[in-house]
Amino acid sequence: MNDAKPPDTPANSRARIAPRQLEQPQSVRAIFFDVGFTLLAPFPSVVEIAGRVCDAHGLAIERECLERQVPAAEASLRHAVRAAPQTWADDRAISDIWQEYFTVLLRPCFPARRLAEFTDVVAEVRRGFEHHGSYALYPDVAPVLRALHARGITMGVISDWGTSLSAILRAHDLNRFFDFAVISATLRQAKPHPWLFETALRRANAIPDYALHVGDSYVLDVLGARSMGIPAVLIDRAGLFDPADIDVPVVRDLFELLDLLEIEREGIDDLGGG
Repeated sequence: MNDAKPPDTPANSRARIAPRQLEQPQSVRAIFFDVGFTLLAPFPSVVEIAGRVCDAHGLAIERECLERQVPAAEASLRHAVRAAPQTWADDRAISDIWQEYFTVLLRPCFPARRLAEFTDVVAEVRRGFEHHGSYALYPDVAPVLRALHARGITMGVISDWGTSLSAILRAHDLNRFFDFAVISATLRQAKPHPWLFETALRRANAIPDYALHVGDSYVLDVLGARSMGIPAVLIDRAGLFDPADIDVPVVRDLFELLDLLEIEREGIDDLGGG
């Protein structure tokens, strides 16, 4: 579930000037989307997911302690992924890396007198994190996907995630918009490997010049798409980057993607389908 981590920063981006628009927005016939922090985010938060499991076990875990541990847990995740970039190509490796993430998150906050339960609680938190109920759509996702679907654009997912992603997409009623999902654990390759993007092109029956990929990671999404000649858009929901420093179009939400595609926003909530 690599998509469920914060976006990375493009290397050496400060020497570049970003193009403000897509070169041929009207020619786009297929759009591929990353999932984590592009379409979905942990809900209500990783800390709250962990806290609720602990509450159910009668464990007095302070949310403030968990919040303080988030940077260490994320650093542990980044280090592990750099050491083994193909982690996201294997379900077992994905489970192991999230088990370690939640171990780092919970260990300093766990009551010493209950340490015998620690491993089991961490595993339950990890399973809860994998459940579809632990994710929520950003509010712009459904209306924008409806608008693109109504215009006959072929859409698919390219995601570094475990095989559980299929159930998550289905539970959030996203299958009605997407023609396919390319999932790293299913293909046994992780982004930015070209095979994921090549597979998406093949399933969309599209050529790179008429396709577009949208994601929150410069290395995994932008460079991965470019490896197959697919134009990319970087979505920066947290406002971490200066668009002038990035050599691809940058949007803050999917409504701005419509602007890039020169599609009117007006009335998109009236397309039906809720």
